[in-house]
Amino acid sequence: MIIEELDLNTRNKIYNSTKKFIRKYQKGISSGKLTAEKFAENIYANRILSNILDESILNQADFQNSYLNYINTLMKNQNENFKSYMNSKHDKNNIKSTVSLQIKLKKILKNSDYLLNIPIKYLNVNDIEAIVKYIETGQIDIGNEKIYKYVEKIHLN
Repeated sequence: MIIEELDLNTRNKIYNSTKKFIRKYQKGISSGKLTAEKFAENIYANRILSNILDESILNQADFQNSYLNYINTLMKNQNENFKSYMNSKHDKNNIKSTVSLQIKLKKILKNSDYLLNIPIKYLNVNDIEAIVKYIETGQIDIGNEKIYKYVEKIHLN
């Protein structure tokens, strides 16, 4: 079994656990001293995922390879987000594109069975695009599991 085959709720739990450690070791990750392999070894040694997944899944080579790729994706995303945040502090074009995407998201939410659980002003361009994709397709790309908790389906009685 690989991460892509897991349900969104389980993927979100793995994302949250992994992301917590990525934030903790951000300096080592951004400097390149902490590789994905060492990071994965740390996660397995501390049994971080054992309360989320069965040991038989955690010990599968397919899962371990997909988790290593997943960690690389999260590390790459974290570094890109940090760089883009630093570059966009004063970029007026970025602010305009965010506003137009916010309007698009509001229209999509209005015409769907979903509610936003976070104020829209806290979403960046990538978050909004991922939420739109999730509402339209029901799919969340690997590494974007955080948006799973940003929206919820309205349960009509």
